[in-house]
Amino acid sequence: MAVLPSLATVADLANMLGRTLSPVQELQAQSLLDQASSIVRAYVRQDISRTTTTDTFTMRRADPVLHRCGGMVTLPQRPIVDIASVEVNGVATADWWQDGNDVLVRSHAWSQPPAAHRPPRVRVTYTHGWDPVPGDIAAIVLQSANRVIVNPSGIRSETVGGVSTTYLIPATGENLGVLLSRTEMRVLDRYRRTAASVRVRHR
Repeated sequence: MAVLPSLATVADLANMLGRTLSPVQELQAQSLLDQASSIVRAYVRQDISRTTTTDTFTMRRADPVLHRCGGMVTLPQRPIVDIASVEVNGVATADWWQDGNDVLVRSHAWSQPPAAHRPPRVRVTYTHGWDPVPGDIAAIVLQSANRVIVNPSGIRSETVGGVSTTYLIPATGENLGVLLSRTEMRVLDRYRRTAASVRVRHR
């Protein structure tokens, strides 16, 4: 599996902070952006960044009237940019078409028992994701990293020399760090995948 880049850059974070980062601070910033990106990807169940993936799925039967095909699989990563190849049980085929996130195989002879208990496997190589990363996703990653840089100890308020300082932490008082707030989750919900195909192998 390819290592995915962070969903925002150190330069973006430096611009947000309005200052030049030292080499040590740049390393810290990159680590925080990587962590925040991983958390966002885990929540939405999407790679988000533009990349090419080869996955193998278990074919499911399709409605012969509605879909007019022998079987289908649903590709989990979105948006789909291009489908390079499709194989059914290890044999390349051009007898397929795309309908949204579904790959429909026009004709396939399903095995009779006992082989019928082993549904066909469909191997798909496809390109998916955004380039560039959507602005609202990048903004959430940057804000998550910024929370730690600005307030690494998670202090809500402190008083020094008679001067009281209050830090921006959610109303619950919870120290989120790079974790997502409820508001950020609501923003990300539009990208979230709530159902997935049966995937048997990832390369």
